[in-house]
Amino acid sequence: MAGAATHALPARDKAGLLESRQATRESRAVKCAILTLALGFFAVFLLLPLIVVFVEALAKGWKTYADALAEPDALAAVRLTLLAAGVSVPLNLVFGVAAAWAVTRFDFRGKQLLITLIDLPFRCRRWWPA
Repeated sequence: MAGAATHALPARDKAGLLESRQATRESRAVKCAILTLALGFFAVFLLLPLIVVFVEALAKGWKTYADALAEPDALAAVRLTLLAAGVSVPLNLVFGVAAAWAVTRFDFRGKQLLITLIDLPFRCRRWWPA
């Protein structure tokens, strides 16, 4: 990108430029409808299942829930989960950023194979063990 001229526009000018194009100009009602639809999907597919999980977990009261969490097996499961997350998240961050940087910046033998391996879990989701 060296030598490419970039013109920084203030945020207000960018919004005006987008609104001046017919393809990106929508009425307030359409914008509200799209926002409502997106928030509705968020509520139905994320918040509603989360609420159901907590309602079922606390159906017999806080005391039963706290007693279940205090069992040695439950504590071991929580410790193992936190350990696995504590190891895998930093490793995924480091190797993910390194792979993304290598794929976008360089041409090398095996680049297409690397992209395929990165993309494989998303393409084969229904065969992947859950």
